[in-house]
Amino acid sequence: VKKRKEWRQLTKAQKKDYIRAIKCLQTKSDYGISPVSNTLYDAFTQVHQTNWTDFHGNAYFLPWHRWFVWVHSEAMASECGYTGPTPYWNYSMDYKNPFASPIFSTDETGFGSHGRQKLNVSGLVGFKVDNGPFANLKVNLPIPHYLMRNFSAWKDIDKTGEWGYALGEAFSPKEVARALSAKKFIDLEAIIDGYNVTNFMGLHNGPHFFNSGDWLGPAWLNGTSWFPQGSTAPNDPIFWNHHAYIDNIFWTWQQKPGKQWLFNGNTVFWNQTDDSARPTDLLPFYGLGPNPPVALALKTENWPLCYTY
Repeated sequence: VKKRKEWRQLTKAQKKDYIRAIKCLQTKSDYGISPVSNTLYDAFTQVHQTNWTDFHGNAYFLPWHRWFVWVHSEAMASECGYTGPTPYWNYSMDYKNPFASPIFSTDETGFGSHGRQKLNVSGLVGFKVDNGPFANLKVNLPIPHYLMRNFSAWKDIDKTGEWGYALGEAFSPKEVARALSAKKFIDLEAIIDGYNVTNFMGLHNGPHFFNSGDWLGPAWLNGTSWFPQGSTAPNDPIFWNHHAYIDNIFWTWQQKPGKQWLFNGNTVFWNQTDDSARPTDLLPFYGLGPNPPVALALKTENWPLCYTY
């Protein structure tokens, strides 16, 4: 059983090798998954945007993304030789100033910040990442472009300052504690995903929303021909550390007595009156391996996931 670690716990060598392995996925075949390009890096974005409302805003969100992050970690190991721990970014530690987090370091051990050059590629607007190991990274969905971020866009989302600097109050330790106090599985999902909150602000969406660029996902494509079908968030490599932390919160909640196998909630996007989800339901992965039943994703220490925190 492998143990995942917070980004800050990795050695310098492990961070560098993790970044190398992510970039290596751009050199590997996508096994016919993406109609746009032939790289395994893009295949993950393609799968994430295919019928994305089937596994967002419903009970499948947490187990689906748990499986997705795990498949990505397996690809980094089997295709690119990464042997270190799968890292998560505990951004609740950085909620007062997320941009000062060491994960955004511009040296060889960080993911860089946003850049200086503003781009508009067929309506895709942001700043080209021009520093750190992912400087000038080219991605291909929905069309070829440089990886983009905008770390000032959060001001347009929260004009009143309700959520604090860079929306940090949405993912503060207080919000994590509130999520961990959930009684039912769907209550946990509702807090994490911001059900019944303006702009769906919460532990999951806060980090997406403090950046306008690839990492923002569907909302970034608003006003283009790719909206609302597209969802580009995995174009940004920090997506994986972000979602690994969401999984860490899910895992921590599951360690409470009686919580390990709980699963219930809606199958229809944002329909909170629906409670038809079952552990036997299959999670769709569109060619990225088999479509597992939810139950197979509920205990990480069991086969085939075989990891813990």
